[in-house]
Amino acid sequence: MLKFRLNLQKSYDKVMFFTLIQFLLVSLAFVAEAFVSRSWLNFSFIFQFILLFVVFNFYISALKNLYYSFWNISLVFAVYYLVSLSRNFLVLSNPMIGLLFLFSFISLAIACYIISSPLYYPRFHWWEYDFRFRADIRCWVEVEGKQFRGRISDLRRGAACLELFNPMPIGQAVQINSQILNQNFTLFAEVRSKREPIIGRSIIYGIKFVNNDIEQKQRLKFLSNYWNESKKIKIRNKFSNNLKS
Repeated sequence: MLKFRLNLQKSYDKVMFFTLIQFLLVSLAFVAEAFVSRSWLNFSFIFQFILLFVVFNFYISALKNLYYSFWNISLVFAVYYLVSLSRNFLVLSNPMIGLLFLFSFISLAIACYIISSPLYYPRFHWWEYDFRFRADIRCWVEVEGKQFRGRISDLRRGAACLELFNPMPIGQAVQINSQILNQNFTLFAEVRSKREPIIGRSIIYGIKFVNNDIEQKQRLKFLSNYWNESKKIKIRNKFSNNLKS
């Protein structure tokens, strides 16, 4: 496996930690199951164990590069864990091995929840070319005294997806200015991740809002509520327009 230096104060490193724990647990469960069934010297066991190792390397590579294939592999692992724990609990009567698969599933679920943040896997709709039906919030982004036009989307869990054509480094502090319902809003955030753009598209940044006071928290709450309601309204408008046509 690859070498890692983890800082568990960071959410991404927590995900990597739970992923490694998941690999250790499922490897132990896989080997224990083979010993109980006395198949650990069979070619099929060796082949399956090597396959598991290879798939986990692809899995961690997808996580490190934030590829969306991470979710496809996660789904395969989730099904495998559920089937295996059910088989060991209900059919083979191996509750200890079943618990290892259960803890592997729990580690997978925790890792997937943390990494599903807009900081890493934003929910943006590439297929929606008509901006009338996209719930983006237009804004001005101020970076070191310079202002750029941008769009905010996917406001969840104190973070957001910022679409911008201008390059910025990870760790850059930004000021977000937007006008909503004739009110000016200013929020402060930090760039935590960066997704390289497709040709003709903007750069996708994962930003974490900095809430140092009550006023900032209230502004963020209002902005999040506005974005959620705007998204629902635009989905209904698009659906009604499709029905009319």
